[in-house]
Amino acid sequence: MNLLVAIAVFVAAIFVLVALLKVAFSLIVVGLSLALAVAGYFLAEKLIGQGR
Repeated sequence: MNLLVAIAVFVAAIFVLVALLKVAFSLIVVGLSLALAVAGYFLAEKLIGQGR
């Protein structure tokens, strides 16, 4: 019986770790996309400013 409980806890821990990794990866992707958007905005602003 203890072995079954241990296996169930192990499987639950694996699922929790996978969920945490998915959340961390999505946050990294969101951060990188925001950084690229800000960099693109400043680049476009600089180019538009030079055209005037």
